[in-house]
Amino acid sequence: MSKFNKLRSKLADDLEIPNDAISDNFDLRMHGNNKVIIENHRGITIYENDVVGIKTKENNIMIKGSKFKIEEINDYKVIIKGVINEIIIS
Repeated sequence: MSKFNKLRSKLADDLEIPNDAISDNFDLRMHGNNKVIIENHRGITIYENDVVGIKTKENNIMIKGSKFKIEEINDYKVIIKGVINEIIIS
């Protein structure tokens, strides 16, 4: 983690706000095996029926499964629905 990210993390702790609110770190949450929410994304790299690729600052996230649909997308958050079989972070 860079000095700048450490400073932002400390600032978030001091202000008692979520670290991802001011950092470049992504946040990934799953709801069962049919919904994934990724915050702090940098865009979609692949969007097909059985695979979705999401870019973050330092990682690529590959979601594999079937029947994928983008429920919501904005500059900060993307919500993918479908049958999720595997998530690969590289």
